[in-house]
Amino acid sequence: MKISFFPAIGILSLASAFICSASSSWETDWNKALEKAEKGGHPVLADFTGSDWCPGCIYLRKNIFDTDAFAKYAADHQFVLLELDFPKAAGKMPPEQLKFHEELMRRYGVSSFPSVLLMEGNGAPYAKIVGATRTPEEYLKKLEAAGETRRKLKEAVAAALPLKGKEKLEQLVKALNVLPEDLQPFQKELIAEIAVLDPEDKYGFAKKSEKAAAMEKQRLMWEQFCQKYSGRLSAEELRAAREEALNMLEKKDMLPPIRLKIAKYISDGYALERNFPKVLEYLEIARKADPESQAAKKLEPWIENMRKFVNQEK
Repeated sequence: MKISFFPAIGILSLASAFICSASSSWETDWNKALEKAEKGGHPVLADFTGSDWCPGCIYLRKNIFDTDAFAKYAADHQFVLLELDFPKAAGKMPPEQLKFHEELMRRYGVSSFPSVLLMEGNGAPYAKIVGATRTPEEYLKKLEAAGETRRKLKEAVAAALPLKGKEKLEQLVKALNVLPEDLQPFQKELIAEIAVLDPEDKYGFAKKSEKAAAMEKQRLMWEQFCQKYSGRLSAEELRAAREEALNMLEKKDMLPPIRLKIAKYISDGYALERNFPKVLEYLEIARKADPESQAAKKLEPWIENMRKFVNQEK
């Protein structure tokens, strides 16, 4: 009797595919993912993605996350993989889920796609990766660097446990400084310990936490403004929107990234009216609001071109 190897190969291939897909399975529920990570002490890889419209996101999924190299790495390091999608196709996601994803985006200051946050099960991120890489190997190097940050943070926190007073304070500050500055405010437990040991806020972490809370509040305010004045607006509504934006811009406590967005919005409104000197004026205000940011740098060619145009019109 002739025995074919093909059925056996088929079974092995099917098993291999099952193992690979199991190790690369993605959660879509935030609470379930964090609960799973917290219970097992595993890291979370949260992918903020636009799966049906963002070219970089589609590339990242197809050429990095769907590869055997990534699947093995994720399994070996026991990642809980979490997809936080922002689809544009109607009916692809329940509105309440999309709204929750937008809230998470605002909470973590995610401003571009794709963005990946590496975090603990308590929701505290220790690294951020923005954009894709050309190859899986390049992306895995970024994950390795993030893992090293996580290891150093855990070691520094553990070293603080037996200490007291000033020594403990200095060790906790050392632990927090392992992280990028924009991720430090999410370490609420660490900051609470530091606050007790540093009531005068000598190291400034209480102030940083307050600033992070203010940023989240102002991001929400700006989001609500944009929703209020979205779509086709009448001339009266456009005037009301500009007046409201100008009032926000005058507030002294408005943080630089939000101030930039407001000034850019006002500039865009003047562009619709072809009032180009005003367009230039508010583009420059936007750039000065947060001059070291990437958003400000992107405005520079616009400002230069608009300046040339305005000078020609004189």
